[in-house]
Amino acid sequence: MCGRFVSAASLEQIAAHFDTPLPGFDAPRSYNVAPTADIVAVVANDNARQIETFRWGLVPAWSKDPTKGPPLFNARSETASTKNTFRSAFVRRRCIVPADGFYEWPKAPKGTSPDERPLPHYITRTDGGMLAMAGLWERWWPPEDAPDSSGSVSERRVLHSATVLTTAANDFMVPIHDRMPVLLERSAWDAWLDPANDGIDMLSAMCAPAAEGILRSHQVGRVLGNVRNSDASLIEPADPTEAAPDRLF
Repeated sequence: MCGRFVSAASLEQIAAHFDTPLPGFDAPRSYNVAPTADIVAVVANDNARQIETFRWGLVPAWSKDPTKGPPLFNARSETASTKNTFRSAFVRRRCIVPADGFYEWPKAPKGTSPDERPLPHYITRTDGGMLAMAGLWERWWPPEDAPDSSGSVSERRVLHSATVLTTAANDFMVPIHDRMPVLLERSAWDAWLDPANDGIDMLSAMCAPAAEGILRSHQVGRVLGNVRNSDASLIEPADPTEAAPDRLF
């Protein structure tokens, strides 16, 4: 799974990396992005990439109340194309969620006290580049603002939301967690973003575990668990005294 990530790069850096125009809005940057926060993602409209904002936690278009139920911040790529919640978005509304890196907590035995749990890991690319996490996005509107017979939609209260796709862990991630976000290499961006690309088999094949050798990690402090902490100190290596030697990877 991917429940926290870092989005500290500027919009100028994101636009340059993904070859998009600079958007006409600002977006908060954070070292501790959590579900329900506003995020930026790259989408394709009219055969051109652009950056848009979304709430992290997908709300299906058919949902009666976006505040009910858990935030769908992750979707299993193996079943996204068949589950009613994600099926339409998987076929037509895919995006890329830029990230400097993501966090993951190794699993701990039941009954483990908070101060004895393994430390979280911060995972980044070995080349220092930006991660391109595969995602899906959706558009939700209140019933009174639903599309009329012509298909037009009032944008007055439309909620745009997104989720990050996950896949099985590669060998590097296995000691940390059994799942990881789907990470797209540059050669896959156009095919993934193209809304006209409805080849389920090809899209599903793109949701494979990341290649070995492209990721690195280090342990970080437990203060990450508090979403109010969001500064750059979160990605600094943990104090060695915080973790027992047998918990180091």
